[in-house]
Amino acid sequence: QEAAERLNAAGIADAEFEAELLAREAAGVSRARFFAGAAAGRDELERLHELIERRLEREPSAYITGSREFYGREFVVGPGVLVPRPETELLVEIALAELASSPRLVVVDVGTGSGAIAVSVAAAAPGSRVVGIDTSAAALAIAARNAAQHAPGTQLIMGDLLAPIGRAGIVLANLPYIPTWEIEALEPEVSRWEPRVALDGGEDGLVLIRQLIDDCACRVRPRLLALEVGVGQAPALAGELRERGLKPETLRDLAGIERVVCCRWA
Repeated sequence: QEAAERLNAAGIADAEFEAELLAREAAGVSRARFFAGAAAGRDELERLHELIERRLEREPSAYITGSREFYGREFVVGPGVLVPRPETELLVEIALAELASSPRLVVVDVGTGSGAIAVSVAAAAPGSRVVGIDTSAAALAIAARNAAQHAPGTQLIMGDLLAPIGRAGIVLANLPYIPTWEIEALEPEVSRWEPRVALDGGEDGLVLIRQLIDDCACRVRPRLLALEVGVGQAPALAGELRERGLKPETLRDLAGIERVVCCRWA
């Protein structure tokens, strides 16, 4: 209770849940065992104090525990990768819906980070070929651990956007989409701790996304391109796609936010 109060006083959201998460990490037990267990010993309390101090420094709880759940599986995460968000699960669902009718399509996850998207698709569609691409060796090392745990067939490649590949049926991308000038105003867990290269989308947040669209239009021409975007960005991006002669579709996340913009070349 004291831990929750300290977190709450520091302005950390969901303080009780966060305190429970850190207490379980300090005790090294599952949620069920945590609630059924005995009172914490001295070592566990000291460990909990250390973890709470880290959280008060606004270090993300996923970095402290080393994992985050995504699409029903636990994924290894760390300072070299973005913490997976629930809204990004929409990209997985879009890919699986397309694979249901066309299972032979190659799926490419651009900017794979922890591998959460690519590995989730590969685990749910084990007969499919799924490729994750990233420019960061540190991110790919984490993605490799997640692939080994959940979907060993996932292919991971170092490269910039779609440069390493010649063809793809489905391209998924949760690229950086936060405008440069907005980053410092974000919550400290994001602005101070998560890798800036995974956040910074340039002046209007869409710089890398436009580069990926160019590559798809000029060279790869996937059947389906699905792009995660930030709040309020979908209308502008959809407008740009229409100017290219494409027919974009916008999908909302569980919060009702226009979160993914899709388009097709075939």
